[in-house]
Amino acid sequence: MTQTQQDRIINSLIDRQITISTMESCTSGMIASMITDTSGASAVFPGGFVTYLNETKVFAGVDEKIIKEYGVYSGECAKAMAETVREKLNTDIGIGITGTTGNLDPNNADSVQGQAFFSIVWKESVFVDEIHVDVTGKSRHGIKQLYADRVFEKLAEIINVKQG
Repeated sequence: MTQTQQDRIINSLIDRQITISTMESCTSGMIASMITDTSGASAVFPGGFVTYLNETKVFAGVDEKIIKEYGVYSGECAKAMAETVREKLNTDIGIGITGTTGNLDPNNADSVQGQAFFSIVWKESVFVDEIHVDVTGKSRHGIKQLYADRVFEKLAEIINVKQG
């Protein structure tokens, strides 16, 4: 995703006074960084959480039962992350993402290389998606960028911002 495309999405949020927050695991704050790469983003982005460990997700407010029942790498967990950050930071949109980049996670049996789940919650709408990418030969940064770009593409679609 180009900076111009990112700017178009974030400027649309600014123009419409739609606030947004993030809870990220596998992207380690990259989505928040991409949001704040647009000048004026502080008008709509109060912040986000990077919750790399299961315990950190729970500490931030994700119900531990969700992780135990569905696994940390699940659409249900991503949805809980999005709903939690939206509620905690009182924003219109919440984004949650969880998944595996390059290596399998020895602490979580549901880890699948190149798989992530993300959720975008806005108004009464809850969107959950699964990403599968071949990560062979890709850097961790490159994988995170792929995931973050997919989230931005879906965000543009949800808030009806034309790309291209």
